Order: sequence, then C-alpha cells, then structure tokens
Amino acid sequence: MLVTGGRGLIGRSVVDRLVRSGHEVISVDRPSSAPPAEGLSRATTEVEGDVSDAGLMNSLMAGADAVVHLAAIPAPVGHTARELLVANSVATMTVLEAAGEQGVRAVVMASSISILGMAWSEEPMDPVYLPVDEAHTLRPTEGYALSKECDEASARMASRRWGLPIVAMRFPLTTTREQIEARRADADASERMAQELWAYLDVRDAARAVELAITAMTDGELRGCSVVNVVADDVLLDQTLAELMSRWHPAVPFDADRYCLRGAYDTAGARELLGFEAEHLIHR
Repeated sequence: MLVTGGRGLIGRSVVDRLVRSGHEVISVDRPSSAPPAEGLSRATTEVEGDVSDAGLMNSLMAGADAVVHLAAIPAPVGHTARELLVANSVATMTVLEAAGEQGVRAVVMASSISILGMAWSEEPMDPVYLPVDEAHTLRPTEGYALSKECDEASARMASRRWGLPIVAMRFPLTTTREQIEARRADADASERMAQELWAYLDVRDAARAVELAITAMTDGELRGCSVVNVVADDVLLDQTLAELMSRWHPAVPFDADRYCLRGAYDTAGARELLGFEAEHLIHR
C-alpha cells in the first residue's frame, strides 16, 4: 500500500503500524521531509517526490490495494490561501484520481477539525452546538480550513465517479504523548485550545484508526465516502468540559446532565463504522 507523507508526524506512526502488521508499504515524501523517527519501522520502499505529480502517483499506485493520503501543509501560518489550495487540494485530487484510475480498493485521507473554521479564525468563534458532529456547519475564514473542505468535496466526487471506498478522518491536534503534555502546560496556547475545543489525539491512536479503516474497506464492509471525527473522547485540560465551555464559550447551550461524552466532539461515527475509540487518553 501507498502512504503519502509517510515521514510526517502521523505518517511515521501509520507506516510503523502497517509494516508491523505485515504490509508492504511505499512511502512518498518531499526531499525536505524529516527523516524516519528512531525506533519506528521504516516503509518497505521510500520514494522522494511530489504528490501533485499525476504520473508519479499513477506509477506508485499500480497494484496497490490501499492508499493513505497524509501529505499536506498542516496549518495556514505563513501561507496564502492560494498556496494552501494548490499544495493541499490539488494534491488530494491528484491522489484520488490516480486511486480511481488504478482500481485502489481503499483510501484513507487526513481531514481536520480545522475544517469547522474555528481553530485558525482571527476572531473567537463558538461552535453552533455540542457535541460537534460531522454535520456541523463549516465556516472557513482562511485557506487551510477551505482546503480541507475542498478535500472532502473531492472525496465525495471521487467515490461517486470511481466507486472508491474513502474514509476522510477529521483529526485534531495529533501528536506524541510528550508533545500533548507540553501543549497542556503551555499557557500561551489557552485561546487556541479553546478554539479547538480542547481536542487531541495520540499518534498511536491515529495509526490504529487508519488500519481499522483500511480493513473495513478492503473487507467490503464499508463503501462510499465516509467522514468521521477521529478524536479522543476527552479534553486536554484538567477542568471538565462543562467548566471549560462556561469559561470560553458561555453562549453555547450546554446541558451537563444530558451530555454523555467527556469531549466536545461526537465520535459515534468512528466507533460505529470503524470500531474505533481512542485508547491513549490524558484522563481515564
């Protein structure tokens, strides 16, 4: 199978898990990408190249049963909206078109909770309601959120056109346990955490979710295009969600007696479609 962005933070853990599960993995990254992490399994084959190169994607996907598309500019800082759309959405369409033409049986692609528009908004923005499910209104105010909205639209089109089974995973802050702890302790990140609704995910859980999705699609249990929140059912900080919402989003109705999740995001889709629940939580 093919992994784009296999040397990225999520990609390294995905490659490691898939290799340890016995898969032959081709990883494609730009030459400037970070080297493979120490202690993690490397891809069977590592290729340096541009994911937007249609010829390269078609060549690498020939005979592949699954594609995991993670390559992207991961934040809008320092980039124009045009740059983000070219780098992210054109690359995604290139990957999806090649997957369709080559008869790939499963595509997992990284979306983001930033698609909602809150995370990188210059002005504080409230969620419309809780829990935030996959049908929540999208309100992009910058190019990264817009690129993810374009990516998901491209996925729906590709699934209709080529019959591709696709799972688009809306990831939150997704990193190592050590970096999650550092984010928790960063007082300067309080406003950003509030705009992300204190969401996080351990990269080990992200890798497991990807493998579960591939299995569900290649076994024929999951078809069409699915968008799922892949988020820990928890909050980054030590206050309860009710306390955090009262402090940062007081205008949003919140009935603590009826609220059944510890985190702000509805994760039922990932649980029901993939059998996924995050295991590496800050609070248990």
